[in-house]
Amino acid sequence: MSEPIKLIILCSWGATSSQLAVRVQDAAKKRNIDLQADAGGTGEFKKKASQYTVALLEPQVRHLKKEVTKIADANHIPCDLVDQRAFALMDGDKVLDQVLGLIKQ
Repeated sequence: MSEPIKLIILCSWGATSSQLAVRVQDAAKKRNIDLQADAGGTGEFKKKASQYTVALLEPQVRHLKKEVTKIADANHIPCDLVDQRAFALMDGDKVLDQVLGLIKQ
């Protein structure tokens, strides 16, 4: 059996990212995809990046993308901004598709 996908959704405080993480995890469960979604602040990502398979940044912290991408690259994990429409709709399925696409790259 393969390793579970470990996703971190980053924002400044963790409130909306927690909600989105739950939605993505629910979407993964429905599709029988082994995924663990966490929410966190960009500050703690530096310490924990190596624990994750993929990182997503919420649209409101897009100004931190360069800094976060540098950390992600150093840990060999794909990193991108959450699709803005999926974020606005809290669409776990659409974000899950984005995560799976990033991992395949």
